[in-house]
Amino acid sequence: MALKRRWGLRLCARLPDFVLLLLFRDCLIGAVNLKSSNRIPVVQEFESVELSCIITDSQTSDPRIEWKKIQDAQTTYVFFDNKIQVKPVPPVCRVPKAVPVGKSATLHCQEKEGYPLPHYSWYRNDVLLPTDSRANPRFRNSSFLLNSKTGTLVFSAVQKEDSGQYYCIASNDAGSARCEEQAMEVYDLNIGGIVGGVLVVLAVLVLITVGICCAYRRGYFINNKQNGESYKNPGKPDGVNYIRTDEEGDFRHKSSFVI
Repeated sequence: MALKRRWGLRLCARLPDFVLLLLFRDCLIGAVNLKSSNRIPVVQEFESVELSCIITDSQTSDPRIEWKKIQDAQTTYVFFDNKIQVKPVPPVCRVPKAVPVGKSATLHCQEKEGYPLPHYSWYRNDVLLPTDSRANPRFRNSSFLLNSKTGTLVFSAVQKEDSGQYYCIASNDAGSARCEEQAMEVYDLNIGGIVGGVLVVLAVLVLITVGICCAYRRGYFINNKQNGESYKNPGKPDGVNYIRTDEEGDFRHKSSFVI
């Protein structure tokens, strides 16, 4: 089926001396022949420009036409169906570094620039993870759920097999982007070491208590003030009376005999 259809796109340039190059050659892309009437349009800042896309031959009556802006060999946005589609930027990923076996863990992935809103997928050691580990026999030893709309990957109880390098990809109709790999380690709890540590602490406390009791029994904790008063007021020997006179200013004693 041969037809000739013209598609136009009007843009407003916003960069000084903005030069937009649109190069089309007569080619067959998906059974559609395309060409452009203005292959090298030049436009100044804040001026409008119309880009043409002419379908000269097509095997379908409703071909999909997209306009893409490519900068530094990367597609930054797509214009389709009178709507701008923005490619996601690399998402922000948060992965716990270390989690003990049997504990829960949550991995986060978020991207805020793409339009329409992207959906998320998680990879472990370059292997795509399913949305539910129970749905894939390969991950039967894991217990996780992935929310592709929010980007959260939740482990209800991690296992040693869940250790590895994780990264997330955010994608929409305009493209995709991924975050850097981050490692998550799952380690075993040393139950024997914990019990041994508790026993050592209890033994130290028992020794301290025994030592305090022994010291108390041997009189190391008797009040020094009481000892001093006992020393200053010795008991009177039989037959000795202590008399203090004003002239002497001190004590003197006299002996008395009992007949």
